[in-house]
Amino acid sequence: MTKLDSEYRNYDHYIQEGWLSQPKESAKRLADTIALHLKRAEGQALDVGCATGELMAYLGSRFPELRWTGADVFDELIETGRRLLPSARFVKASILEPPESFRNQFDVVTAIGVMSIFDEEQLALFWQNLLAATKSGGLIVVLSPLNEYGIDALIRHRKRHNAQQLGWESGWNVYAMETIKDLLSSFGQTQVTFERFVFDQVLAPKQDPIRTWTLPTRDNPHQLTNGLKLLVDHYFIVLRKR
Repeated sequence: MTKLDSEYRNYDHYIQEGWLSQPKESAKRLADTIALHLKRAEGQALDVGCATGELMAYLGSRFPELRWTGADVFDELIETGRRLLPSARFVKASILEPPESFRNQFDVVTAIGVMSIFDEEQLALFWQNLLAATKSGGLIVVLSPLNEYGIDALIRHRKRHNAQQLGWESGWNVYAMETIKDLLSSFGQTQVTFERFVFDQVLAPKQDPIRTWTLPTRDNPHQLTNGLKLLVDHYFIVLRKR
């Protein structure tokens, strides 16, 4: 496990709360995005940061001809995923140090809520390894908070629990669109699009204040925010590997 992987610890709810009875709005929008960019979704697919496989299960129902592999770094998530979704392959691996078997293997690669974990020095490696895992012409879709004002923000947080101060964690870095576009261009990937994920439902605050909820603002009745007091705008980063 890499240093920054170990600094992300907000994953207990995936096990404690289990799968949702209805798919998340981000999952439905992701499926729509895949359908829009691929005439026929088939072959091998990889979900980076797969947790317990809930997203793969939903995408499997939408695209039955995709065969899914999930990668995550936490044993508890991998073990739970293998039990809940035996049709998928679960691999304990970091996208910063992927197994050689991932190279040029996947027709579709997704990473939802993962990119913001990594600081600047890991960001290039994150994208380099996503591209390396994807076949030529394959589709990559990444969902992450982005900044449209040309500002990169590297964020650390620590919480208090039962009057005790916990350790520093990562997970909410926000990169400028230009930063991502320039980075991908340096890898020869110039055809990248940013598609705004517009959330249109009400989310109540959770017990863990790092998890997002909605806050009505003047311009957006369903603005996503969290205990960091960030106003969060998510985008799908979409590209076909050249």
